[in-house]
Amino acid sequence: MQHTTISLMGATFFIALTHAVMPNHWMPFALIGKGQKWSLTKTILITAIAGLGHSITTCILGSIIAILGFNIAKYAETFAEPLAGLILIIIGITFILIGRLRPSPHDHNHSKFSDKAIIFSLFMMLSCSPCVAVLPIFLAASTFSWNTLLLLSIVLSVTTVSGMSGLTILAYKGVQKINLCSIENYEKEILGGILTIIGIIFFIMH
Repeated sequence: MQHTTISLMGATFFIALTHAVMPNHWMPFALIGKGQKWSLTKTILITAIAGLGHSITTCILGSIIAILGFNIAKYAETFAEPLAGLILIIIGITFILIGRLRPSPHDHNHSKFSDKAIIFSLFMMLSCSPCVAVLPIFLAASTFSWNTLLLLSIVLSVTTVSGMSGLTILAYKGVQKINLCSIENYEKEILGGILTIIGIIFFIMH
C-alpha cells in the first residue's frame, strides 16, 4: 500500500507540474502585471492566490469524484475549461478596448483597468478550470483513506502554486527587460491581443 501511495503522489506531482507549465497558468499574470504596473511581489502574490484557488477547486472536485465516481469528470472537462478560456478572452478584449478608448496616444497617465476586477477575473479563470487530468488519481486514492486524499491535495497545491509562481517570475523579468518605448502607445492593445490569443487557444484545444 505504501508503494502505491508513493506512486500516486509521484503521478500527482508530475501531472500538476505539467499542467502548471501551460501558458494560461502563468503568462497572463506576467503580462497583466506589466500592463498594470504591478511590482513583482504583487504579481507573484496574485499568481499564488489564483493558483491556490485552482488547486482547491481541483481538490474539491476530486473528492466529489472519489465519492460519486469518475463520470462527473467528463462534465468538468466539457464546461469548466472552455469557461476559463472565455474569461481570458474577455480580459484580453477589455485591455484592447481600454487601449483604444484612451484620451490620447501621448497621455502617459491614462487610467488602468481596475485591479480588483482584473484580480477577480484571473482568480475565476483558474478556479473555473480544475486540473481534470489529476482527477482519476483522486478516484484511485479513494480506495485508501481520506488521509491519502489530503496528502495528494497538498502535493497538488504546492506543486501548482510553486510551478506557476516560478514561471511567472521568469516571464515577468523577461517582459521587464523588453524595451517597449517604440510601441508604448499600443502597449495595452498588444498585451490584450496576446491574452485573447491564449484564451482562444485554450478555449478550442482544452
